[in-house]
Amino acid sequence: MEVLLRMKPKIEPYLMMIGAAAFIVVVVILILAAMFSDYAYYIFIAGIGVLLLLALLAMQQFYRKWYTTYEITESDVKWRLGVFAPDERVVPIDEITNIEVDRSFLGVIFGFADLEIDTASAKMDYEIVMKDLDAKELEKAVELLRGFMKERMPGRRLRMGKPDSEKE
Repeated sequence: MEVLLRMKPKIEPYLMMIGAAAFIVVVVILILAAMFSDYAYYIFIAGIGVLLLLALLAMQQFYRKWYTTYEITESDVKWRLGVFAPDERVVPIDEITNIEVDRSFLGVIFGFADLEIDTASAKMDYEIVMKDLDAKELEKAVELLRGFMKERMPGRRLRMGKPDSEKE
């Protein structure tokens, strides 16, 4: 199947926040080490530990960007995550009952949002949640999915018996 739209999560805002937090940690380390010179060694060790945690958070964001893919084809919506044994969730477009855009406070500021795709058979709140999509890509995805949903005949999946024209 031809992929109509392929999207990746937007990680730049998270990297900016991690960078700002690392800058603040360095400044606090230097101030505390200058104020409490007897404990400077311990302050530097604790600060390096916090900086290592922030580096791990940044690496997690890069991993998410490189190995998470959202695809919309003519018949399916796919979510794929992973390297060696990727998890994949596929939802046929015919089964989509609702799509919802969820914007957080940071999403409004930095221009990203989540796209939640719901089906009637979803055991969770939503079948697929496309996290942190860029606003332009999100707009294209919503327009594409709504177009597919409008093309679908209303009530097609709900009829179990014979059509009205064949009944006696």
